[in-house]
Amino acid sequence: MGRPGVRTMGKNKVSLVTTILNEEKTLPEFIDSLLAQTRRPEEVIVVDGGSKDRTFEILKSYADRVGNLTVIQSRGANISRGRNLAIAEATSDLIVVTDVGCQLHPRWLEAISRPLQEGSAQVVAGLSQPDARSFLEKCLAAVNVPLVEEIEEERFMPSSRCIAFRKRVWEEVGGYPEWLDIGEDMNFNFKLKRMGYSIQLVREAVVYWRMRETLREIFRQFFGYARGDAMAGMYPQRHLIRFTTYLGLLVALSLSLSPRFPYLPLLLIPLALIYLSKPLRRSVRVFQEDRLGMIFSWLAMPFLMLYLDLAKMAGYVNGLLKRPRMRSLKRKMRSKI
Repeated sequence: MGRPGVRTMGKNKVSLVTTILNEEKTLPEFIDSLLAQTRRPEEVIVVDGGSKDRTFEILKSYADRVGNLTVIQSRGANISRGRNLAIAEATSDLIVVTDVGCQLHPRWLEAISRPLQEGSAQVVAGLSQPDARSFLEKCLAAVNVPLVEEIEEERFMPSSRCIAFRKRVWEEVGGYPEWLDIGEDMNFNFKLKRMGYSIQLVREAVVYWRMRETLREIFRQFFGYARGDAMAGMYPQRHLIRFTTYLGLLVALSLSLSPRFPYLPLLLIPLALIYLSKPLRRSVRVFQEDRLGMIFSWLAMPFLMLYLDLAKMAGYVNGLLKRPRMRSLKRKMRSKI
């Protein structure tokens, strides 16, 4: 027992934290998967960023079944702000972070929290696997989500829909970047790495997340990811390679119009096959029960990859233009701490 008015930190207790905004469609599935866990958290803290649908009412209806549920309403809070509020409120030393748009494997919480409870790790992450249902979602999964065997622990940068750490680690790195609306989890990962923390990968800790359902939603998502990269100064080499590749492609296509280089486009075919090799290989797994769908995906994926690259390049340019303003906002937030 702690002194009156002072919280005691449970060393082996687990606080599950998440943010939420207008998730009335996905919330019941998420909570059902939470209730099915082989190991339940000692407390659940949810920060609602200002939902306008039935999200808050659904949360209240599950309160008795979830047990020790705290809901914080913070209108306008972005994901970083919501996570920081939830973690600050947590009474446990072990923090597990996820997203409401996910479904949790029944052994997820048990698997991701075990290394922390055993004292063998400071930061632990699991795998985010796509819950792809439509043809478009499956193509997107093949293009963008690595297979489990492709993931190398040393280079692994997890999503914060599936990560756990000690509360003091969060404090040491300064929490999630509230000046960044998207890409905040990668920024958090980079801060962990810079401070010398390794991220232990637990492949048995799996969450399943829904892919974007329309091309418009997909464009906005990848535009936002790239914009966040630019504003936070993340992955500059990756984006430089993308711009350089497409610039080279445009030059090659321009030269091919000249009678001096009529066969130049043929030289691009091997490069295109190399670029498509991983998505094509993944499609065999993603469409393993739909051979016809797999064949059609081979035709669709080159266009989808071009579409994603255009979204990323547009988003990165947009982020570069906004970067000076973000730096100013970042300095203001730091001065308030």
